[in-house]
Amino acid sequence: MEPLRIYVCGAHSTGKTTLARHLAQELGLPLINEVARQVMAEMELSFETLRVDLKQVGEYQKEVFRRQLNVEDRFPDGFVSDRAFCNLAYAARHSNALPEILASVDAQNYFEHLRRHGLVFYVRPHRECMQDDGFRERVAWDEINRIDGILDFIFGWQQIPCIGISELNMKDRVRTAQTAVRLYQRALAGRSTSTLPLNASESEIAAKLGKLRKRAPQRPVAAKVEPHESVHAVLAEGSSGHGASAHRVPLSALWSDLA
Repeated sequence: MEPLRIYVCGAHSTGKTTLARHLAQELGLPLINEVARQVMAEMELSFETLRVDLKQVGEYQKEVFRRQLNVEDRFPDGFVSDRAFCNLAYAARHSNALPEILASVDAQNYFEHLRRHGLVFYVRPHRECMQDDGFRERVAWDEINRIDGILDFIFGWQQIPCIGISELNMKDRVRTAQTAVRLYQRALAGRSTSTLPLNASESEIAAKLGKLRKRAPQRPVAAKVEPHESVHAVLAEGSSGHGASAHRVPLSALWSDLA
């Protein structure tokens, strides 16, 4: 089965790291911490410098993106990453380097990889999560929302399937993420979701999934569908999950519906 690669994306001060750590622990996967701190230390930079020196911040953001790709390559058997392309939102906000980064073959290949081989969680901002740890970008609600908006644009522009994590309570976030992971693992294994055990606390998520069957695009029977591109939507009443009665739903639709 394809390795499980999980990416937790979002603006600063949204609770990404807490969710990423929990998923890594629960799934027994290595955690890739954000590389920005290490890059900043190696380049002997500070946020004060980066706010006024466009050339420096451009070089910094290019190195952060390059380092992110390199670190992920070290874990071919799967991982949970605290960030993916998140730094590109900061590159767009604070530098002129974004066109150069996006034009690179590495960036194009990375977005294609995320579209086809990654399970991406998009953590949305809440005022209650705002916290200044002395390292993050300036913790201001307007700035957090600007970065979130840029990320939202990149998700849509690059057509990256993602699961929106909009809950404030960490327990609810984890529940949504764990359910999505279980569905994704079943999709990778080519198994139906008809026997997916759902407890009472997951009933709301199950209801959302059930709606997908009504708007699922029809695929020809002979069409080749990769395991990571589809799941069987069989939560609707009376669906057996076998034969012609099973409808395939693109994972992108599943992730959007959970947003």
